[in-house]
Amino acid sequence: MIERLRYAEGSPRRAAASDPAARWVSHAPAIAGVATGAAAMLAVVAWHALAPASAERYALVPLLLGLVLFGLPHGALDHLVPARLGFAWGRRPLGLTVYLAAYAGVAAAYLGLWLVSPRVAFVGFLVATVLHWGQGDLRFLELFAGRRPVRWWGRAATVALRGALPVVVPVLAFPETAEGLLRAATGALGVDVGALDLAADPLRWALVAALGLVAAAYVASARRAWSTRRGLALDLGEVALLAVTFALVPAYLAIGAYFLLWHSFRHLIRLLMLRPEDARSVAAGRPIRPVLRLTRDLVPITLLALAFLAGLVLWAAPRMDGALDLVALSLVWISALTMPHLVVVALMDTAPQTDTSVAPEP
Repeated sequence: MIERLRYAEGSPRRAAASDPAARWVSHAPAIAGVATGAAAMLAVVAWHALAPASAERYALVPLLLGLVLFGLPHGALDHLVPARLGFAWGRRPLGLTVYLAAYAGVAAAYLGLWLVSPRVAFVGFLVATVLHWGQGDLRFLELFAGRRPVRWWGRAATVALRGALPVVVPVLAFPETAEGLLRAATGALGVDVGALDLAADPLRWALVAALGLVAAAYVASARRAWSTRRGLALDLGEVALLAVTFALVPAYLAIGAYFLLWHSFRHLIRLLMLRPEDARSVAAGRPIRPVLRLTRDLVPITLLALAFLAGLVLWAAPRMDGALDLVALSLVWISALTMPHLVVVALMDTAPQTDTSVAPEP
């Protein structure tokens, strides 16, 4: 059950009920997450429409910035999340050691999979990303925007559609980009990979049909998930914006902006709200100290992850040639970290006491 800020005497939620200004402040996490993501998508659409040559030339910049600024940091609290969720083993040296060893082992195993079977690793990463990004969007809307839980098929459709839009749509619109990314990654790793024909008609039509079915189920469930037309319009509007962005904007540019300012930013908001005292401060319009505390907590593991990435780059340097190879190798490292990170996020989603939400009551 989500632990919400109650309308207790003197609480930010009670003040928000009678004070419009306080109400806006208490909804700051939802406003920040929604507005930042939407602004990023609109910006790249406008950039590509008004200056396509410039957008193509600098398409890798948001992705590279995203890896450093928010991408790696958004998973850099994973070692502390179990304790903050209330799991006793997360506070014990033995439990934490076993957990960290398992985390590192899963990441190392996935790196090994790239060396043994890169095509399986690549497809597995795409599937995991669909699930991870879709679930992240769903939980954010439930926790901070007032989306009500729906039946299992509606949740599955929402996760599948919201995760597929930034992953499957670029593959359909720009198949050569995905194929080039795989070739760059395997080239940097020094392994051979056969042709991966993502433009084949049977595969494309199967993906289009699957997206259509999932979209229909999503729309049907979304109508039941919101008590207001404004909430439904937000949900449908975000999906429409993502569909347009990833269908029209070059894949690297669109995915970089999404990863930086949509997915990672929303997850960082969830991390910011894990401590009840920080959630209350944010809801009361005092976010500076919670943000500084979270930044302090994220820095050590972010630097460690960057150091490992630097080592991987040095090892692969003789086989690398240009920014695309750096991006591809970075995504190999991100894919390895994503697999244990998925488990941590699942703990956040299923723990009896999870994010302290400031969502409006449905």
